[in-house]
Amino acid sequence: MADASFDVVVIGGGHQGLTIANYMVRNGYTVGLFEQRRELGGGGCTEPRPASGFRSNPCAHIIGLWSSPVNQDFKLHERGLNYIFSEVQTSVVFPDDRCIVSYRAEHWDRETGDTIPDMEQIKRTIGEIERISPRDAEYLWKIEPQMWEWGMAASQILWNPPSLPGEPDPLEALLSNPESGIDPRYQSMTAAEIICSMFESPELRTWALRVLNSSAALYPDDILPLPILLYTIPLELLGFGGCCIEGGAHNAVHALQRALSEEGGKFFVGADVDLVLVENGRARGVRLSDGTEVEAKQMVITSIEVGQTVNRHLRDVEIGPAIRRKVNNLRWDRGGLIWGNIAFHELPRYRAQAWNPDCGKARQVYLVEADVDYICREYHHSHENLRPGNWPDKMYFWEATDSKFDASYAPRGKHISILEFAAPPASRLTEEEWIQIKREAPEQFLRYWQRFAPNMTWDNIIATIVDTPYDTQRRSDNFVDGSWVILPLIPSQWGAMRPIPELAQYQVPGIENLWMASGSCHTSVAMLACASYNCYKRMAQKYNLWKPWEGRLY
Repeated sequence: MADASFDVVVIGGGHQGLTIANYMVRNGYTVGLFEQRRELGGGGCTEPRPASGFRSNPCAHIIGLWSSPVNQDFKLHERGLNYIFSEVQTSVVFPDDRCIVSYRAEHWDRETGDTIPDMEQIKRTIGEIERISPRDAEYLWKIEPQMWEWGMAASQILWNPPSLPGEPDPLEALLSNPESGIDPRYQSMTAAEIICSMFESPELRTWALRVLNSSAALYPDDILPLPILLYTIPLELLGFGGCCIEGGAHNAVHALQRALSEEGGKFFVGADVDLVLVENGRARGVRLSDGTEVEAKQMVITSIEVGQTVNRHLRDVEIGPAIRRKVNNLRWDRGGLIWGNIAFHELPRYRAQAWNPDCGKARQVYLVEADVDYICREYHHSHENLRPGNWPDKMYFWEATDSKFDASYAPRGKHISILEFAAPPASRLTEEEWIQIKREAPEQFLRYWQRFAPNMTWDNIIATIVDTPYDTQRRSDNFVDGSWVILPLIPSQWGAMRPIPELAQYQVPGIENLWMASGSCHTSVAMLACASYNCYKRMAQKYNLWKPWEGRLY
């Protein structure tokens, strides 16, 4: 006899697991969610660091949950989740004292979730681009109407499962439209090839390529999944999206947990699921590492990355050697980050503020040198071959100082910033080498920062703490090899091929009631809860469950 029983058992308490658990509870199921760690949240965490009175997000810092249907379906804004939007979306500063400022260009209604574009702000941003490159500004005005179609297609891709035969495919529809402004060759071109075909100036090219590296963890010489381009370029360059979570990223997870608890769901921390119990082609429950068995009367849902699902939780289940082989051959070599948590007295004074005083007001400030040859040919190599004592001269990091918008991040009059810097996978360096990288990183960050903001010296610094891919991997088993994107977004691991074609529709062949709502499924971008939402869409289709998307776009 089982030690506990629920209609639905959910494995994993990150934002994906919490999201799918909430949908199940809303349908009247009894739900038990089991999390290996001692707290919920996974990458959605906030900690007191790097000194007393400061707080920082050591993993998920760019969170798009405000734009997710999940936010409205569970009214997360009524459960303590507040979003702070800055007037300036992003800016990029160059060492020659120029900059490009991207102003926030949409109005969001938190009650309805509706967004309305702000054409005046778009005009303002393109005007800033025109100061740098009239030709690129002209191109953006030319394709601006098509970008709305790009955004619509990208949204339909993000918020729907991969198309089944006979279902409409928004990407195919876009590519078949000769007026879309999309070159069909983009499907097989590298990010550098696409961006260099779109923009003329080295400033726009380097900024766009660094944005793609930030948003998708792809290098300029990687082939770029087209939906990433459609989603990212309007988002960053024209001022859509982006916010600061009031009180820290953990509040997004807390809101999801409140929704679950208020509607009767149960969660258990320090509860490590060891096996999914399968009999006669059905998942009947799970066994924890301590031997506890939990019955699942209706279904088991895992939000854990696919490698653990296949190689640990289903290790005693016959699922076919081809599936195991393909899963074991997945690539995890993108998405490694060094996060610098830097507390300081005085905000950076960028020399580029003489060009536009608003550049320092951005939620994210990119520090970029307009060197197209470097970012196209050397950026990948220099970051992937990072070693103690061997740092790139051109670091191309961004900084996000949320204490500018939310005083709870730092003591009065003080500030804290997150710096993001691409790094190799955790397995490329030894533990001792990563420890040395952590020691060297603050000096290297300040060395580069001072090229753009001379006041960022040690006299301005209060404290630092640095997280590496090695630390990210230790934070959660989901971050394989320290990859924050769970499963890198290369074309062979995207869309209907994510994680592999046999598992792309969120189920394991031969197990009727086991579902996968993991970030290693379609799709995982900026803590949007896409994978769990899309998994639920397939479940609702099969079991005739609540369909909140009916009557709206997605």
